[in-house]
Amino acid sequence: MTTKQQINDDEGHVHGPNCNHQHHHEPQTPIIREGAKIGRNDVCPCGSAKKYKKCCGNK
Repeated sequence: MTTKQQINDDEGHVHGPNCNHQHHHEPQTPIIREGAKIGRNDVCPCGSAKKYKKCCGNK
């Protein structure tokens, strides 16, 4: 039986690399970019001729 306190404790728990709870952690795979990183001051790749930070990077 689960008490209300146990439920609240589980909801606020942040899982770290040394977490000892009885659940399975999937290893994360790194995100790989297809192209070069777009800088905030680079021209936006959408073709608007604006800086990325003033165009598509402002979302």
